Amino acid sequence: MIAEFCVSNFFSIRSEQKISFEASSDSQLADEYVVEIQPGVRLLKLGIVYGANASGKSNVLRALEFFRQIMTEIPADKTTEIGAVPFLLDKESRNAHTRMSMIFYLEGERYVLSVELDKQRIYQESLAVYASKTPTTLYKRIYNAGSDMAEVTFSQKAGIAKKSQNIIVGNTINNSTVIAAFGKSNVESSRLNRVYDYFTNRYSEMVTPAVSLTELVKAAMRSDENLEQKRFLLKMLRVSDFNIVDIRLHELGNASAEIDFQHKTDAGQYELPEALESNGTMRFLGMSVLLHRLLVGNCFLQIDEAETSLHYELLSYLVKLFLANSDGHSQMLFTTHDINLLNEEFLRRDAIWFTDKNDLGETTLKRLNQMGLHKTLSPYNAYRQGKLVRLPFLGSIYLDQND
Repeated sequence: MIAEFCVSNFFSIRSEQKISFEASSDSQLADEYVVEIQPGVRLLKLGIVYGANASGKSNVLRALEFFRQIMTEIPADKTTEIGAVPFLLDKESRNAHTRMSMIFYLEGERYVLSVELDKQRIYQESLAVYASKTPTTLYKRIYNAGSDMAEVTFSQKAGIAKKSQNIIVGNTINNSTVIAAFGKSNVESSRLNRVYDYFTNRYSEMVTPAVSLTELVKAAMRSDENLEQKRFLLKMLRVSDFNIVDIRLHELGNASAEIDFQHKTDAGQYELPEALESNGTMRFLGMSVLLHRLLVGNCFLQIDEAETSLHYELLSYLVKLFLANSDGHSQMLFTTHDINLLNEEFLRRDAIWFTDKNDLGETTLKRLNQMGLHKTLSPYNAYRQGKLVRLPFLGSIYLDQND
């Protein structure tokens, strides 16, 4: 599980910003929200980010997605740009490095993974583990400008033989992380396997409004040998007041397929192809697949603008289902414009974040429970009144056609 993530000099984020899943002392809905991953270490399963358009909500998730990518993907060659975009609204930041770090827990142990980079190369990278109260550095990497190479030093506690270390170092080109290089190296098992497996198999790719979830549904139905996924999806459709009683995957050949929907009405049962279903139905079906993944596996999922094509009640229902039924180590972080959630009693204040932009044009990230709002005051009303973050000033609704 992720405890915190820090990022600086990335897109609209200039100074270091931190998003944390560490729970406050608040006891509200602790059974639904909080996982005690270690004695005294309480982590939240949910995070929600609000903010005006262009305030940097998506960039917070984009940073987390970028972190996943550089830990799992090897560039085509050493000339390939990494893809980090610095803050461009001042002269210093344009030429400065991007920094990211994450604290997370795997199999009861605390890990700290940090990286410093620009578009061309990685300058520093390190991984430490807290097997006890004191940290143990598993590896440290620095860039040697003289040789134009990455120098990687492994500790004995990494559990990697010298021959295997040389293989990993050989795959660690200047624009590749050690973790990604390890994933492409034929070496013995070590703690690095846990880290690589987490970012590869349990840290899901970011879901954006532009991503169609239909193919995700089809892939889930193809691999659904015991029909567990189908039963779950049908139950979700029924309890959400859709009149769909069955779904089936119709293979068309050339690796393509179509989902057929069986509708039941007072006039009988009729089958419709996916092309005739609403965007809301298809989006809800895809979100249900993601929810199933959260409930059965210990994974991290991030969704940008989670309300896309969904009625508010459906979004609220999905969130409540996750909180009420997740008993593992899954976490979900999403952005949304739907402020109705701020009126709900099932949300903890330490799970809510706001992005804002200051006069320098940089994104700042604030946590609701640290913003001084009295517990008797409504976050919904405070947000609407501009007391939490600056809202856009839209001006008069009357336009002068001669202006």
